[in-house]
Amino acid sequence: MGADHKLLKKRQIVQKEGGSTLLEIVILVLVVSIAIFPLSRLAVKNLKSFGGFATIGKAIFHAEAAMEEVIADYAATGTGRGYDWVRSYWSGQSTSDPPPGVTGIVSISQEFSLDSVDYVIVQVTVSGTDIPDVSLSTWLTNNN
Repeated sequence: MGADHKLLKKRQIVQKEGGSTLLEIVILVLVVSIAIFPLSRLAVKNLKSFGGFATIGKAIFHAEAAMEEVIADYAATGTGRGYDWVRSYWSGQSTSDPPPGVTGIVSISQEFSLDSVDYVIVQVTVSGTDIPDVSLSTWLTNNN
């Protein structure tokens, strides 16, 4: 009878270790269902942030293109443009062809003279509803 008793104990141990109870499965489903809601909100927030980064990239490229237009006008002195044209025409001018969701404006933020050389600081600012402002600045001189 001693051998039968040992075999019975081994079967009881094996039966206790195998499988999960219904209560354990219910608790697991409850914990997973509670965790899904915050994780889904995080995923939605990340997707919205990614859209903002795409808009920031478009705003940066638009600001660079607008600044290149200003610099091209500054360099085109043989066509009646140049320093004075930039000062008079571009101040307060909206940028051309902004991408959807952004707007841009060119401003003359400062004018000054130093050692008989006139300087102007030109700033291009591009803004959108869901992004911070993107600003580029450059200094131009009246080297005539």
